[in-house]
Amino acid sequence: MVSENETIRRHEQDAFDSTHSQEERNEHGQFATPYDLARAMAEDLQSRVPSDSHVLEPSCGTGSFISALSALSDSFTITGVEKDSSLSETAQRLWANDSCNIVNADFFDYASSESEQFDAIISNPPYSRHHHLSQSEKRFYSQLAVSFSGVSLSGLAGLHAYFLLVGTGMLKTGGIGSWLIPSELFSVNYGEPIRKFLTQKVTLERIHFFDPENLQFDDALVTSCVTVIKREKPGDGARAVFTYGDFRSPRKTISIPLRELAALPKWQHLENYEERENHSGRVLGDYFKAKRGIATGGNSFFIKTRDEWHNEGIADEWLSPILPAPRSFHLSEVTSDASGWPQESDIALLNIPRTASYANLPTPVRKYLDGCPEKIRGSYILRHRSPWYSIGNTKSAPIVCTYMSRSDSTPFRFIRNKSDATITNAYLGLYPQTSMSEEELDSMCNMLNNIPSDVLINGGREYGGGLKKLEPRELMSLPLTSSPS
Repeated sequence: MVSENETIRRHEQDAFDSTHSQEERNEHGQFATPYDLARAMAEDLQSRVPSDSHVLEPSCGTGSFISALSALSDSFTITGVEKDSSLSETAQRLWANDSCNIVNADFFDYASSESEQFDAIISNPPYSRHHHLSQSEKRFYSQLAVSFSGVSLSGLAGLHAYFLLVGTGMLKTGGIGSWLIPSELFSVNYGEPIRKFLTQKVTLERIHFFDPENLQFDDALVTSCVTVIKREKPGDGARAVFTYGDFRSPRKTISIPLRELAALPKWQHLENYEERENHSGRVLGDYFKAKRGIATGGNSFFIKTRDEWHNEGIADEWLSPILPAPRSFHLSEVTSDASGWPQESDIALLNIPRTASYANLPTPVRKYLDGCPEKIRGSYILRHRSPWYSIGNTKSAPIVCTYMSRSDSTPFRFIRNKSDATITNAYLGLYPQTSMSEEELDSMCNMLNNIPSDVLINGGREYGGGLKKLEPRELMSLPLTSSPS
């Protein structure tokens, strides 16, 4: 049973959410923690800290964590910090008393002037993306992060990363921090300094990954994890516990020595870490380079069927074959006619060489270019491309990878391309490091399509709603069970 104040808090939270647009809440990262999860995290924190701990909630909102802590014990002393005045007002009205102080302030301003250290932190920091932060804010947050943790973050880091580093620096030695943060922090490049911090400067006690279909927040498209940190340097035998599924009753628990964890570039998919089989030691990058397909700046303008181009009066001289979008193309092999065009597709790209003078182009081509819609003509890519109508290099790739998917059984497909067709940036192209025969390329493509789905998924990253993605560097790191024959 929840308290009367908790019932009021939920009503106030719903009212706040209904009067603020999705765009506003995304910009400010204002997604309240569901009470059941707040309660589970509070119970876990309670098991790790003294009963009379002073707990900091650095972004308390209406007070979901404060409500959960108060329901568990009246021995905690709580300080809640909230920047938004209306949310702070609600928290003040519901929770402020002799053992709970609500501060209406920006957390970073508060941290820069507060000298007290805390026994514990529990937080769902704002999930604001880096492009919502001004350059002056980034400089201020970055200076504080270095001051409190010694860690310098990339400009691509979101607000939650700064919260974690500064907040951890406000803990007493041996203090515990429990953080609800986006799980992508443990796969993306900008998270590397934090992963190093968690294995070398503090002790990573537990990371709990929720299943991708369980977003925790109905309206935030991120998968979440709970990260529990102790502010003390790790001992020689320190291990981190990784749990999966339900926070209270995980479906799987594994323990990884921090020294081994520190050597792993990604932590988001380690469920089968203890059962991993040895492979040949070779990775795809030993044989190939990966490149994104071309960004036309306006597929609807630059890509049509050959018949449609011919109806415009534009001859094949100004066209190149290109593969259809992955969602409408499901073949595993593309064969070629005598001229290099795919036999399975008649999609073509308007491919005007950069050396071709506009004045010397055929009349139908110039007429078509003159009719380019302003929305496309004014796009970033076309405004910064010279000449705007020339796509540039369109070299075909002998193996093509679909690098985004929501499928668990076939997350990424590898297509053997035996034609001259190029690809858009909806694909990744694989180009051999050294000369390969057609038979070797066939063998390699077959090998790639036989990589277990869990290995492919674990090699990439996963977002809210089960979206899986494999970036070029991640693709190059895929392990191979054997060498191409």
